[in-house]
Amino acid sequence: MTWWGIVVAAGVGTFLIRYLPLLSGTRLARGEGWLSRFLGALGLAAIAALIALSMSDLWWQAPHWRGGVRLALGAAAVLLVQRLTPNVGLATLVGAGVYGAAGWALAD
Repeated sequence: MTWWGIVVAAGVGTFLIRYLPLLSGTRLARGEGWLSRFLGALGLAAIAALIALSMSDLWWQAPHWRGGVRLALGAAAVLLVQRLTPNVGLATLVGAGVYGAAGWALAD
């Protein structure tokens, strides 16, 4: 490849690095395309994964009441924050924080 070919390839690459996110951003703003559907389901999938991981304390060999209390408090925090604000990310973050704080507070 010649020197000019490298310069043109670098220019095209730089243009695409800037243009493709802009193009995806306008599609996301309109709410169309597979990426918009994926990002829309991502918050709910994160909450479901946190609940499934939190429930693991309930089905091990010696389940303890503390696991159920932590799960209930974390789920209640998620539902409360989701009810007050439409931000799924904030609801997930607060629910995980409450779950962790409850685990720390209820530790032996």
